[in-house]
Amino acid sequence: MHSDVLFAAVGVRSKLICSLRVMFNVLELVSRILFIGTTAFAFVLPCRDVAYGWGEKGHRIVANLADTHLTEQARKEVRKLLPEGTTLADAAVWPDREGRRITEFDRLHHVSIPDNAAGYDQQRDCKARNCMVEALNWFTSIVTDVKVPINVRLIALRYVAHLVGDMHQPLHAGRQEDRNGTDITVSYRGQTNNLHLFWDINVVEMAEGNPEELAKKLADSITRKQRAEWQSGDPKTWTDESFRLSRSHAYTLGESTDLSDEYVATALTIVRRRLAQAGVRLGWLLNNIFK
Repeated sequence: MHSDVLFAAVGVRSKLICSLRVMFNVLELVSRILFIGTTAFAFVLPCRDVAYGWGEKGHRIVANLADTHLTEQARKEVRKLLPEGTTLADAAVWPDREGRRITEFDRLHHVSIPDNAAGYDQQRDCKARNCMVEALNWFTSIVTDVKVPINVRLIALRYVAHLVGDMHQPLHAGRQEDRNGTDITVSYRGQTNNLHLFWDINVVEMAEGNPEELAKKLADSITRKQRAEWQSGDPKTWTDESFRLSRSHAYTLGESTDLSDEYVATALTIVRRRLAQAGVRLGWLLNNIFK
């Protein structure tokens, strides 16, 4: 395993053991959870403090793109963990389906960062380590740990596949005071949503095609130079990118909550790039942890 890529395991040994106990406690619940569909294009303000990154379509795009970048070794190891007949894309949407029944995990999907910050700071933004940055660090550290029960490793793989995607949605590094954009109501061409879900779901739905087709289009558009540049960093780096994009673009609404065509066009460009980056980086991460 590459120390530059695998990221340091979170906390001391006692914290790891405690975290594993929590995971064991939810396994019985998880095993009984029914498959729950998600609405592809929602115009409902969430009633809980929940951030849904990209929606199902976006997460499947990221995972399908990542799959095209996997080495044979990584693909083999991923298949060993996945239930028969399921894919990496299925794994990536699990945390927003069955995983949402475990409400204690809801906060693992995002982080809130102050406007005047330079970027993510664990002591300031995630003291309890219950945010997407520390969660991805921890889940990454146990995916390949043969001392961990295989069903826990499967859950870890699902969250790795999911959180890399979440981390690339700008408003998953948004402001605490507006709950990462969920408290900001916006409208576009007569349809109303909150700002967070507009970036999560609505912008992605504007792209025609199914996740497999869109992943292929993105894969074909990525240059060798871009791929080489994007295969770098860690959860903090990727979160800092989203933090900067949220302030430079996502939150730039002005006086009106009616989104302009220019705003939406820029959002589309950003979303395409962030989905592409997430797919490349997820593939790169899995290749390195399964070396």
